[in-house]
Amino acid sequence: MRGFTLIESLMVLFVCTIFILLPTLSINDWKDTLEVEQFLSSFEKKILFTQQMAIVTGIDTQILFFEQEQQFHFSIPSNGNKIEEMVGIPAPLKAVGPSKFTFKKDSGHNGKLSKFSFLWAEKNQLIEFQFQLGSGRFDKKIIQL
Repeated sequence: MRGFTLIESLMVLFVCTIFILLPTLSINDWKDTLEVEQFLSSFEKKILFTQQMAIVTGIDTQILFFEQEQQFHFSIPSNGNKIEEMVGIPAPLKAVGPSKFTFKKDSGHNGKLSKFSFLWAEKNQLIEFQFQLGSGRFDKKIIQL
């Protein structure tokens, strides 16, 4: 009986390795994209929740942004308790924005045209959350660079 030579065996092993590694590399890119998309969705919901809590509780709520650490801190005082949550920004994003953002009690207005921007270099996108004057609402814009 005739078997494979050493070179043929190495070639088969090499081809099998490539077939195993290609999906793994693709999955890592997909995972990063999914992490960023999930963060942006969560960020929008946390902004709205922070604003709504200012209206409901009648106490000013704040979003603090630490640019060096690339983290957001959502601070919501409520009946003597304080709901605080630190949210880290995923590595593929680079954020800029105001260091302190306050929603006014009872109305949820912010009184500023503040903007949080996220640069997603891998996708060549700039994602902006621009707050509107007075209403406290924001416009989300995705700009292709």
